[in-house]
Amino acid sequence: MNMNSKIKVEKIKEQFNSIFNNKTREEELKLESYLLMASFLSEIELILEKRRLTKANLAMQISTSPSYLTQVFKGNKPLNFVTLAKMQKALDIHFVTRVYCKETKNEVKTRVKITKRVTNSSRITAKSM
Repeated sequence: MNMNSKIKVEKIKEQFNSIFNNKTREEELKLESYLLMASFLSEIELILEKRRLTKANLAMQISTSPSYLTQVFKGNKPLNFVTLAKMQKALDIHFVTRVYCKETKNEVKTRVKITKRVTNSSRITAKSM
């Protein structure tokens, strides 16, 4: 690698680090919220691709406008839990969450596990762990 390439790589590293460092608490929280949204939306996009569905199809199924859904997927509008629940129901999927400690990268055992049993009554139960 020549000297110009090394300088360019270092400059890119500095710019990348500036995106994630030196942020106010509010900026950090906003970034975290967008990363959370992206994790859910990327899974939904994979399902849409596998099923050959468009976002317009999904918008119709969840009774919202295609433009709103496009804005959500582009990150211009926040994804809320009601919309996420509608998508989950329309696509007949279920998200499973786990909690990990940032420092140790170990899974944190939670006290309650919520499961949804698919029956005629479709009830939600909570079990102690």
